[in-house]
Amino acid sequence: MARTLSPSVKIGAKERVGRGFSLGELAKAELNVGEARHMGVPVDLARRTAHEENVERLREWVAEARKEEFRVKKAHQSIKGQRGRANRGLTSSGKKMRGMRP
Repeated sequence: MARTLSPSVKIGAKERVGRGFSLGELAKAELNVGEARHMGVPVDLARRTAHEENVERLREWVAEARKEEFRVKKAHQSIKGQRGRANRGLTSSGKKMRGMRP
């Protein structure tokens, strides 16, 4: 399964790779914005066109992704915040705190 998926956008006679799928294309492919982003499908909220080639490509990709249960993992965030300089022992007060200096 191709993990990168990008739509084609037509401007006049030219065709180029787009930023993401429009809301109309997602609706025709029976997908909402939340599900699309969770599956790693790029979404472009500024686009208004819905090209049938993109809808067909998206339907095939989503069917294959659902069959394989493909999901994009969330970015891991640390529970602890960033420690300040005093806790690293780089300052005299930090060294006292860690027991490195009386």
